[in-house]
Amino acid sequence: MQRRWYTAGAIIAGLAMVATACTGGTGGGGGTTKGEIIVASDQPTSGGDASDGIPAQNGIQFAVEQAGSIKGFKLTFKGWDDTVNGNHDPQKGAQNIQEMIADAKILGMVGPNNSNVARAMIPIANRASFVMISAANTNECLTQTFPYCEADTGTTPAKLRPNGVNNYFRIAAADTFQGPAAADYAVDTLKATKVAVWSDNETFGKGVADKFSTELQKKGGTVVVRQDFDTKTTNDWKPFLTDAKNKGAQAIYAGATSGTKICIPRAQMKGILDVPYMVPDGGVNAQCIKDAAESAANMYGTVAAADANQNPDAKATIDAFKARFTKKEDVGSYTFPAYDCAKILIDAIGRAIDANGGNLPSREQVRKAVSETKNFKGTTGTYTFDPNGDPTSPTMAIFQTKGSPLDWVFVKQFGVGG
Repeated sequence: MQRRWYTAGAIIAGLAMVATACTGGTGGGGGTTKGEIIVASDQPTSGGDASDGIPAQNGIQFAVEQAGSIKGFKLTFKGWDDTVNGNHDPQKGAQNIQEMIADAKILGMVGPNNSNVARAMIPIANRASFVMISAANTNECLTQTFPYCEADTGTTPAKLRPNGVNNYFRIAAADTFQGPAAADYAVDTLKATKVAVWSDNETFGKGVADKFSTELQKKGGTVVVRQDFDTKTTNDWKPFLTDAKNKGAQAIYAGATSGTKICIPRAQMKGILDVPYMVPDGGVNAQCIKDAAESAANMYGTVAAADANQNPDAKATIDAFKARFTKKEDVGSYTFPAYDCAKILIDAIGRAIDANGGNLPSREQVRKAVSETKNFKGTTGTYTFDPNGDPTSPTMAIFQTKGSPLDWVFVKQFGVGG
């Protein structure tokens, strides 16, 4: 798949806010006399990934609260946590989606955050024509068919959709872009051509690490060490780091999330190896900085969506969100992508109500309306879904840890596409 790169300025110029985003009036119809519609969320809101999951859930909740009603129906929010024993868990996600489907008031959900959780949830939701929209899932095999998908993940997009119709959508750029974008940045900007790579061996982590490695080699670089870990039992990365040092590593790339200890090795690099540490979006959060401890500087991360702060038209929404959620940790990399997903779902529910003569629509009508989303203007981009459920114009962003106190600071963003 050929990649197209666009400047941040070109993207920002194309962004605009949903007309009703700051007024709360998505619904029309005057009043809420027709009943209740629930928008659900599945995120890791406890454990190691909570620094991603809670801010994303906040964005979803804010979008629902802002709307208040839709076409005479009251809109409410309900969130689920997919964490077990401190980590995102596919079986918990499967249980959560079954509970959502059992509630007739829930017409769709936003999430999940993690690709292996999505893989467990999609077939269950698909059988019920229950729509899912994720801001953060990036594994390409959730939507695209490649020869390696079944071998690497145990399934294919077709097997994930037993009723033959797509019910899963996302606005995030796939790992076919995220891993390569990080490798390009390593070589072109950091001038690192010898990189040691590790992963948590999960759907997302291993996939993005493999894509990084392939692109690095295409650009003439060398993967000096490549290792997968069971992070449930591994707490010591020093042998890996020592091996990387001895083989001349100029950077480390980690394919994991904060729930799978992505930045624990960064802390262990102190006194062994002083080179840049690179992470995908599963590490661009406050937990990573905390886990990296005294070595938290000089880290770089990719996020598979645009930064709403770079869109001037999003300022009023961002300000309103921060007035509602006042703590610094309430906002994260996927707060506003998740907000946009909720807005897309609410907009689709409104169109489905219209298609059903002003009455409560079926889940299939909502699914169909989401699939027909065209040029939806949100805080992080303008979204149209292709037949696979992917965005037709995804965006990648680069962040770096800097400042005092240290935080993830925006560097640049660019559009990617096929």
